[in-house]
Amino acid sequence: MDTELLKTFLEVSRTRHFGRAAESLYLTQSAVSFRIRQLENQLGANLFTRHRNNIRLTPAGERLLPYAESLINTWQLAKKEVVRTLQHTELSIGATALLWEAYLTPWVQSLYQQRKALQLEARVSLRHSLVKQLHERQLDLLITTEPPKMGELTSQLLGNFSLRLFSASRCEKQALMPYIKLEWGANFHQEESRMQAGDNVPILTTTSAHLTRQLLETTGGCAFLPRQWEKEYPQLVAVSEIPPIVRPLYAVWLQNSDQQTLIRQLLKIPLNTAE
Repeated sequence: MDTELLKTFLEVSRTRHFGRAAESLYLTQSAVSFRIRQLENQLGANLFTRHRNNIRLTPAGERLLPYAESLINTWQLAKKEVVRTLQHTELSIGATALLWEAYLTPWVQSLYQQRKALQLEARVSLRHSLVKQLHERQLDLLITTEPPKMGELTSQLLGNFSLRLFSASRCEKQALMPYIKLEWGANFHQEESRMQAGDNVPILTTTSAHLTRQLLETTGGCAFLPRQWEKEYPQLVAVSEIPPIVRPLYAVWLQNSDQQTLIRQLLKIPLNTAE
């Protein structure tokens, strides 16, 4: 389908006049008529009724109108996206909500401070979904605590971060506080289960660290949160009996990714997981 034919059809339907449509499109009236005939021949239906200067859409033309508008809009968006990718550097980075909230947002701020023309897409999803997107080339870079075991992937250790078991400041110390479970990864759960009583069933399981932090006081519960949050949020009180859990942080990408040069450049900008 020639989009110019659809543009001409839309202009004639708007002006209801071949001459005015020709002026708007910077064409001759005969060129406009020829395009409309081409479109009608392709569709096998008349699109306009022509009675002197009274031009109206036929039922077939009325049916085509919304589709023509949609196709032209889609084509315009596609052209803008192509131009945009030629003009800017674009990289899609994926991580779980926990990692974005705890560590990755400040890192992305650093990226923009050092590379003004950078254009990123930040995806928030579950790890298994992001691994699939990475494998299918829908994602360029994955930040995770557990690199996937796939031969076609490259991983780089970015550093380690610590999690502490926190409660809210007004909570009285209890033998067994309600527990909020955060999805810090399968390996984390092994250490978590050793520290938590076996019958302490979580009152909430979530992927949001900020939601958890806000609910600690309401529930009188406890949860493993980033250790440095003790300084940022004074209402958090570390449960001293439970030692910190240290977790690694990896960057993962396809070995033959066409973005790997940019990825390696960005990974030189340190990700601060300091306490």
